[in-house]
Amino acid sequence: MHRYIVLLGVLAGSSGAVAAAEAPPQTIAELEIRLAAVLEQQNTPGLIGALVLGDDVLWTGGIGVADRATRRPVGPDTLFRVGSISKTVTALAVLILQERGVLSLDMILRDFIPEVGIENPWSTTDPVRLVHAFEHTAGFDDIHPRDYVASDPTISVLGGITYNTTSRGARWRPGTRMSYSNIGPAIGGYVVEKAAGETFEVFADREVFQALGMTSATFHYDERVAASYQADGKTREPYVHILQRPSGSLAASAADMARLLGMFIQRGAVGEGRLISESSLERMERAETTLAATRLALGYGLGNGSFDGDGFVYQGHNGAIDGFFSQYAYLPQHDRGYFFSINASNGATAGAVDQLLRGFLTRDLEAQEPEPSVTEDLNHVEGYYEPASVRQEILRPRALVLGSLRVYAEDGALVMAPLLGEPFRWIPVGQGLYREEDGAVASLAEVTSAEGDQFLQGQIGTLKRVPALIPWFRWAMFFLGVSLNLSALVFALVWVPRKWFGRLAPVELISVRAWPAVTAACFALSWVLQDVDDSKLAVFSIYSGGLWFVSLVWAAVGLFSVWYVWQHRTQWLVVGRGVWLHAQLVTSVNVIGIAMAWYYGLLGVRLWAY
Repeated sequence: MHRYIVLLGVLAGSSGAVAAAEAPPQTIAELEIRLAAVLEQQNTPGLIGALVLGDDVLWTGGIGVADRATRRPVGPDTLFRVGSISKTVTALAVLILQERGVLSLDMILRDFIPEVGIENPWSTTDPVRLVHAFEHTAGFDDIHPRDYVASDPTISVLGGITYNTTSRGARWRPGTRMSYSNIGPAIGGYVVEKAAGETFEVFADREVFQALGMTSATFHYDERVAASYQADGKTREPYVHILQRPSGSLAASAADMARLLGMFIQRGAVGEGRLISESSLERMERAETTLAATRLALGYGLGNGSFDGDGFVYQGHNGAIDGFFSQYAYLPQHDRGYFFSINASNGATAGAVDQLLRGFLTRDLEAQEPEPSVTEDLNHVEGYYEPASVRQEILRPRALVLGSLRVYAEDGALVMAPLLGEPFRWIPVGQGLYREEDGAVASLAEVTSAEGDQFLQGQIGTLKRVPALIPWFRWAMFFLGVSLNLSALVFALVWVPRKWFGRLAPVELISVRAWPAVTAACFALSWVLQDVDDSKLAVFSIYSGGLWFVSLVWAAVGLFSVWYVWQHRTQWLVVGRGVWLHAQLVTSVNVIGIAMAWYYGLLGVRLWAY
């Protein structure tokens, strides 16, 4: 899926091994040489980047090629798409208007823009406000596959928002949990339009780009934008005119991004003037609308978040779109920052580049000492937890199975053990706060909702405490479902050919074997059909149409199978006790799966219209 969003801090914890074992570069020349080596090693075409220290731009540069076909070189003025960094510009536009008294972060969206159609069961006590849209705490579902592949350069901001069918409803009490959603900042862009009385793009160009000197930045297509590629660095990605432009359509050069970085480092100042006040900038950097926001040092503010990297607390944002990966980050306390963008969706390249730039930027600084651990009784936190802020609602069943985990105390630390993967440890620092084992500041907190639910909340999202029976039941059904359906298919590979060639002894009620096998085949085929690129699921195709059809057939055959097998329970000695019992188990576990799929709206789902 070509997502133009990436949560902040991803690179800080997954830097590429290319640079991790080496000392950081000491000069700009060495930095450029090592960046070029990363591109060559990973077969990534090109890169733009910038380094800013105080009011000086240390470096803006381009390395590699912008287009493999023409061999056009990358320069500091080459435009790259920067994805979700767009949200930073949209938030700046809102803050500018708030300072002018035209709008407020606290404004209730349903009152100001009723045409957007926001739904909120808690509207009388907890309305969705503009601030919730930017801090991703409105409870909105993220946009869907068909939003990502849709391409229309002429669509309005409102049209891009309403093209989505179900992402404008609060799934939980607004202002309590964060779940990244591209629809929120797009709604913020429409608020700018309506408040300013002109299009979002015109306002952003005049009040942000021109004010900062970002002379080539644009939210629209520009022929100077570099070509982009898949992770292999060879397969060309098409340019998609995304619908939610305020959330992810920005294209900019290294020189443009150096200007943006400089404004943050100068705390809102631009030359002799000022883009926004320092208090507005500080609000932009600060999260306020989750249950844990005011207690944690790290959080997501207004198109600008914080992350812990190698003992330094950075502010910034990153983004990905159609073969581009970008990040800007800065250290407010040290007046320095960096930016880079690559034109291939290669995570190893992005991680290695990020590590080199951060290493160079902090080569003369002392890392922050980690918050000291405290000794306290953690028994009250132990138990089982499930994800409570799933980003895309359609993925909730999968998240509940694979994202639920056991939490327990061990050697003075809090350990989280997922169903699959290695456990990870959190160090208590007092007052119900925790930092990652290799982190410097608290990024996880114990919180309780107004309904009395216990949560662990922070940069990992929101985890809700649940009785142990719930995740164990899901895990058991998951493993039973997979293993029993697989066994039915393997069994069919034995008896079907033997029956076909007349080598199977005469067996009555062969359908007791056949119907469970057909059910298992439908189950397996549904997984095969969805394991493709989302561009094939986002439009009506053999994959999306097939998934819709097969899911309905699975439900029909599964329900018939369990009835059929049960109807012949008195003849299990004729069928064979083991065969009958196996058939009953296969059909029963599929009926449970069918019930769950129906509950979560997955039966007959039409992804091309979802």
